Amino acid sequence: MAEKLALFGGPKTVTQTAPPWPYLEDQDIEAGCQGLRKSREDTRYLTAPGGGGPVGDFEKRFAEYFGANYAISTCGGGPALHIALAAAGVEVGDEVIVSPYTWGQTVSCILHQNAIPVFADIDPRTYNLSPRAIEGRITSRTQAILVVHLYGHPADMDGIMALANERGLRVIEDCAQASGARYRGRYVGTFGDFGCFSIGSGKNFIGGEGGMLACNDQRLYQCASLMGMHPARHAADLVDQDLRQQSDSLIYTYRIHPLAAVIANSQLDRLEAMNEWRRRNAERLSAGLENIPGLAPPYVAPGCEHAYHMYCPTFVPEQVEGVSRDKWIEALRAEGVPIGPGYVRTPIHLRRVFQDKNYFYGKGCPWRCTRSPVEYRGGDCPVAEDRCARTELTIGGGSNWYQDCSSLMDQYLAAFEKVTANLDALRQHARQ
Repeated sequence: MAEKLALFGGPKTVTQTAPPWPYLEDQDIEAGCQGLRKSREDTRYLTAPGGGGPVGDFEKRFAEYFGANYAISTCGGGPALHIALAAAGVEVGDEVIVSPYTWGQTVSCILHQNAIPVFADIDPRTYNLSPRAIEGRITSRTQAILVVHLYGHPADMDGIMALANERGLRVIEDCAQASGARYRGRYVGTFGDFGCFSIGSGKNFIGGEGGMLACNDQRLYQCASLMGMHPARHAADLVDQDLRQQSDSLIYTYRIHPLAAVIANSQLDRLEAMNEWRRRNAERLSAGLENIPGLAPPYVAPGCEHAYHMYCPTFVPEQVEGVSRDKWIEALRAEGVPIGPGYVRTPIHLRRVFQDKNYFYGKGCPWRCTRSPVEYRGGDCPVAEDRCARTELTIGGGSNWYQDCSSLMDQYLAAFEKVTANLDALRQHARQ
């Protein structure tokens, strides 16, 4: 006889918790303390409008680590995306193709340029933009493709870059959840015109708050600096005389705090090791879940190294007929599994801002002030819409699994097995 579910008064299966994240090792704390001590002699450890100092050190090392020619540190991943779009030449009324299945800042940066987000559907296995879906959304107004490497899984960059090069489109990579992920042996964020990263909000390595913009083209790098950095930095960054003429205080103040750069630079020492543990833990969980009815483990495409910022499998309702996703999740949560019904939940094109076409700028901008013909309807992105409505799941934090969590993964698996053994009890409870 199956052991009684915790939902019905039985013992809880999962007794362990994931390691804390964000988390600072002693070396990170010491690096921060040294930065404060150095600030007595070098104020660039407290504020660095002109760049250089610890900010310059972090940017140089970041660029070398990921294989980019240039890097600009920012106060967040969202600001990095914004100045990337501006530097890429996205202007009022331009269209930018983007995923409806992502965190909102992947899309809001387009609105910040008074440009028009155009949503293309996702691949049903990787949850990232589908090149075939992108192709069907390109118009004469399309200026760029903004691709997100969601949850840490690389998007299909071969297909996306081939399409962008054929059509003359800029490509901006949102790597906020994918620091250290690789596509065909190469770090994501180095394929497009810009790669935009986050080192805040519990990402795969952290500085407290902050972000990074990477690129290989010197002029694009200068344009990004011109847009988001203090004029005190422009003297060093801008070698193009035309751009130098535009240097002004009419900027976005998007620079990083130097101590955040110090902490992130210290954490960069361990990024690969932490990501390797994330992969090992996730792969252990995935292997155990292969034969568990009710879900499919996350898919990892050939040639891809997942960074597992989040672990997001897929609910398979036909395998647990008579048990709803909510009831199944409720039973697992009672056992101690940190599982939820998803990360995105409502595709972005179906959210109120896009249905009402009413953003912060007023007067219906950017849609009505540019007479955009773009509409947002249910059925535009059927894969993303179906996933949000029926099959989306998240388990744990993913980024928290930065050390050996094998015993925790085993407890999660025991909880899934226990719920599977009690599906009839769940069905009876649902009927009642």
